[in-house]
Amino acid sequence: MVVDYVLTVLLPQLLHGLVFGAALGLLALGLTVIFGLLGVMNFAHGELYMLGAYAGIAVIGVTHSFWVALLVAPLLVGVVGAVTEMTTLRLVYNREPLYGLILTFGLALVFREGARQIWGGDMRRILPPFTGSTPLLGMTYPDYRLFLLAASSLILLALWLFFTRTRAGIVVRAAVQDAEMLDGLGVDVRRVFTLTFAASGALAALAGLLLAPVFTVYPQMGVEMILLAFIVVILGGMGSMGGSVAAAFVIGIAQSLFSLWMNPQRVAIAIFGIMIVVLIVRPRGFAGREGVLE
Repeated sequence: MVVDYVLTVLLPQLLHGLVFGAALGLLALGLTVIFGLLGVMNFAHGELYMLGAYAGIAVIGVTHSFWVALLVAPLLVGVVGAVTEMTTLRLVYNREPLYGLILTFGLALVFREGARQIWGGDMRRILPPFTGSTPLLGMTYPDYRLFLLAASSLILLALWLFFTRTRAGIVVRAAVQDAEMLDGLGVDVRRVFTLTFAASGALAALAGLLLAPVFTVYPQMGVEMILLAFIVVILGGMGSMGGSVAAAFVIGIAQSLFSLWMNPQRVAIAIFGIMIVVLIVRPRGFAGREGVLE
């Protein structure tokens, strides 16, 4: 009886949690980098996630290919992110943090209502590019979810290698540490800010499109995800990439397991409870160092 419960109920939920945690890590990592670099808690980040799913729908409608959409949709949202940074966020960098909060909150409303006007408010689905299941540990698990877990994990690994092994990644980390000194060394810091914000938006869009075949697509989908992403960033430690990835898997698994025994409202309360307990024990989160990217 216990073995059947583990194989048919508990193990699939654990895998669901890993899959969701990996995709949530992509979303939260972009949010972490933006906060560490620009000092802005981007409330519009969830809407970039939402725009990624809708951009995927648009590209699939033209090309009839999920794989083309997986390449093109993040680029389109990245361009939106670059334009947004240059025309709005750049104006509030030297002001109080409240300006950035209010601005990004307003941008979230604009993006959300814009998507509603273009695509409507109905829920939509993106079909997975392939179907089927794979025998795994005494059960069968959908192939697309396994692909999602593998792809998200590889992207997270690639991002870690980028920030730790490449010159461009080191420049971004240096900009987080001291942007003024980097500017004095001849680096175009404004360009670094713009490209980083664009890449963060593209990462959120990629997460949105990868999760679209698992969940539904609708204009408010980013609101639910941004709350979880903020919890992940706070739990991981403000500005810590490694902490954010670890926290994403913790929240993904916790939410998946809690949903077995609780209704959705209590699951949300339990997730906030985890955050509160961690912050009581470790006020800076898992790996925070005063808001600096590690």
